[in-house]
Amino acid sequence: MNPLRLAFLLLLTACTPALTQQQTAPIIPGATAQKVAYGDYTTYYETFGEGESVVLVHGIGGGSSMFQYRKNAAALVDAGFKVFALDLLGFGRSSRPAVRYTQDLLVGQLTEFLERVPEAPAAVVANGLSAAYAVRIAAERPELISKLVLISPTGYERLSRPQNEERVAAFRRFRGFLGGVFNTFLLDPGTQRFFLLDAYAGPRSLTEEVLASYDDNLRVENARWVIFSFVSGNLDQSVTRLWPVVTQPVLMLWGDEATTTPIGDAQDFIEARPRTTLLPIRGVKLLPNEDRPRVFNQVVTSFLGGGLD
Repeated sequence: MNPLRLAFLLLLTACTPALTQQQTAPIIPGATAQKVAYGDYTTYYETFGEGESVVLVHGIGGGSSMFQYRKNAAALVDAGFKVFALDLLGFGRSSRPAVRYTQDLLVGQLTEFLERVPEAPAAVVANGLSAAYAVRIAAERPELISKLVLISPTGYERLSRPQNEERVAAFRRFRGFLGGVFNTFLLDPGTQRFFLLDAYAGPRSLTEEVLASYDDNLRVENARWVIFSFVSGNLDQSVTRLWPVVTQPVLMLWGDEATTTPIGDAQDFIEARPRTTLLPIRGVKLLPNEDRPRVFNQVVTSFLGGGLD
């Protein structure tokens, strides 16, 4: 698949429907809205439930937010966990500075959140590129993470470019290019539907309400900065040296019909770390937690409760 098409698809997939910033009610029903400082910025998060801590980390992309887990958070609470769902910088209701976003910026935010907010160690559920960030933290700061649930993680063949001056130069180029096509390409409903049909299991999941939410969140002020950063590779995170040294129990979930990050990508992860539980989810692509939430919730709560090895 063309790398640029892959980048846009993963970007839109990560733009899982979020409420607009003008709304102040909690995004996840029943949760309590909170904020915590991260340097000069603010991390928005929501929490509810009692028990061992589980942190939900959304995917990477303009307009993304914790709303990705709208079908999953309550099931974790019902299973006896305390849920923390946060918005990464540039997404949802957290700060959206007009800056070049980097892997270090977001890994630093998530690391500090894990240090300060939930009772450590916490289980972490993350997908795509955010899953690669979680792997990095699990390897570098193992005392912060008890278990990992990784949904279609990247970091081997995909989204693993080295962070160097070439990435900075690419950011400048894409900022100029995408700045001109943002309104005519990414904000076009037909373009969004085209890419998202490669992410969702089918039109039944990709409702008009979902499409409207993607569109709304790509129009939020400063949403384009994370797009410039993502497409230019500044958010990429290689896990080739990190993944083999992860010691925590890991559940890896993968849609068996995914084409952009196909389940075959799991081979690199399994070969490098055989003590990993890989569970294909039938009939879905990149979003098993959205397309088959009942199955997703059952296997994740079982794993976190010690029922899967």
